[in-house]
Amino acid sequence: MKKYLIVLSAFFLVSCAHIISKENVDLSVKDVPFSKIQETPESYMDRIFVLGGFIAKTVNTKQGSEIEIVQNPIDSFGSVIERDLSEGRFIVTTTKHLDRLIYIKGRSITMAGKLIGNRKSMLDESEYNYPVFELKEIYLWKEEKLYPYYNYDPYYWYGPYYPFSPYYWYGPYYPRPYIYP
Repeated sequence: MKKYLIVLSAFFLVSCAHIISKENVDLSVKDVPFSKIQETPESYMDRIFVLGGFIAKTVNTKQGSEIEIVQNPIDSFGSVIERDLSEGRFIVTTTKHLDRLIYIKGRSITMAGKLIGNRKSMLDESEYNYPVFELKEIYLWKEEKLYPYYNYDPYYWYGPYYPFSPYYWYGPYYPRPYIYP
């Protein structure tokens, strides 16, 4: 019985871990909103932050790669909570060359990085102040693939008059309209 409890508790401890390593999470600053970092980056220099968002663009240079990220709030495990909320953009630099076909526009990302400065650059037709981070650790989230729910739903069942009926039955509930592909 004790073996099962140990295995079960180990499973729960591992499954609820942050996606960024514990050492980087422990060293990171947690109580500063991103808007403060963007307004006064000088007061937070050389401090580590764990931030998330989605990729706006990836650029490879002779020194390595740069990723422009649209910041989004993250939860206690490091995953993006809401893609529609953002306090701004930031740039992550690394000496590694990251493949632009993997780190493509729109993919969700979580990173731990040290704030090393800021850069003023044009964003569309206005000047924008980007905080610049040196990459310590990065996690690229898997792309979400959305499928129509009727392809894999175990309760999905066509009505008794299929294909002549425009309705199907879904479990014990009333029929809902079926949209033919």
